[in-house]
Amino acid sequence: MYRYLCCCFVLIMAFGVPAAYAQRTTEQKLLRAKDFFVNGKYEEALGILMNERELRRNDPEGRFLIALSNYHLNRLEKSEEYLQEILKTNNPYPEVLLYLGRIYHTRHDFEKASNFYKSYLKNIDRRDRNREFVQDDIRRCANGIQLQFRQPLAFAENLGNQVNSAQDEFGPVPSPSRGDRLYFTSSRPGNLGGPRDPAGRPDDLYGRFFTDIYYATQSQGVWQYVKPMHYLLNSPQHEVILGFAPDGRSMYYFQGTALDRGQVLVDTFRQGGQVLSTNPFLGPLGDKAGIASPLFYKRNLVIFSSDRPGGYGGMDLYQTERINGRWTAPKNLGPQINTAYDETTPFLANDGKTLYFSSNDKRNSIGGFDIFKTVFFPEQERWATPYNLGLPINSASDDTHFVLAKDGYTAYLTSSRKDGFGQRDLYVAYFFEYLREMTPSYNQRSPILNGN
Repeated sequence: MYRYLCCCFVLIMAFGVPAAYAQRTTEQKLLRAKDFFVNGKYEEALGILMNERELRRNDPEGRFLIALSNYHLNRLEKSEEYLQEILKTNNPYPEVLLYLGRIYHTRHDFEKASNFYKSYLKNIDRRDRNREFVQDDIRRCANGIQLQFRQPLAFAENLGNQVNSAQDEFGPVPSPSRGDRLYFTSSRPGNLGGPRDPAGRPDDLYGRFFTDIYYATQSQGVWQYVKPMHYLLNSPQHEVILGFAPDGRSMYYFQGTALDRGQVLVDTFRQGGQVLSTNPFLGPLGDKAGIASPLFYKRNLVIFSSDRPGGYGGMDLYQTERINGRWTAPKNLGPQINTAYDETTPFLANDGKTLYFSSNDKRNSIGGFDIFKTVFFPEQERWATPYNLGLPINSASDDTHFVLAKDGYTAYLTSSRKDGFGQRDLYVAYFFEYLREMTPSYNQRSPILNGN
């Protein structure tokens, strides 16, 4: 008996302990990958999962995380490959159906996406909080089926990897004085302050870079030569460019510890060009300008987005005017524009009455945020019904920060569409016809101002 127990002990030591150790190691790697995934570090999570054979080939949760990591890294073919393989097994994750729907949605295969969304709804509890969001996506697919047959207004393309990175780029602002320069905001590596956690503390493991302001220069029709703004302007906090004064000598930008917690500043270039004079903007914009990107129009009008009480739901568009040196109380632009959803990132054309903005209203969008156009009728003091700009300006992803260049043919926008290089990228749209609203107006006041 003693010899039998000794043999068993030897066998356990030889096989059981290493097997148990290997299992613990695999579990630890899975937990580490999940930590990276939750913190948006998809490349790091994928690296761990793909280097562990058990997780890559046999573990259901590991394979599901591989599929989702590839999805968030815009590698849709690889993500779909894993999701389809999981679907053939005794699949414990109904979210497989959800992400297959999202993949086909982003490819603008609206009918197939809708079918996957409906299958997902059949496989989750009726009290699941995702139901309402997925039902909204089904409605957006129906909108996409209708809009995909509309004649396109423009041709759209990514600005390329000379400008965009694997991180976040948003908020393009054409230079008011140089047609070959474009300003934007980015959270790319190399930004001042290094990677930080949401509270702003340095965090090399899970942290993300805060946003800084950059500009790109165009050469022979290609945007390149990306450079950060001066270190006296960029800082370890978030900086987001918002716009310029008409003469180009003052820049409006946001600075804060988070994109929804900070203030708007006005940076004036003094005579000589090298000295910066920064002052707070005294208008009633609130502290979320880093998200909503207010529009500054001819120094006496600001249109901005806010979720302040008294609106129609979510973020609404408001206007404030400067009269006798003071900014008026914000005025809601009304129910013709604002909805129970979110309206953000306004742009007012040179005629002072043609307004572009983004909305995620499920009744009219094909993805998340879509770009809409409306016109103000001063005689009736009302806005026209907003018009969805359609494909390819809009997509099944979030499309925001639309701005027209002076030439009346070119527009820039921000989009999270899955053919990009990272989270959000900058895109350019070339309109097939001249947009007459960009004809220079010599009126000092916009028709939407009080007392028009």
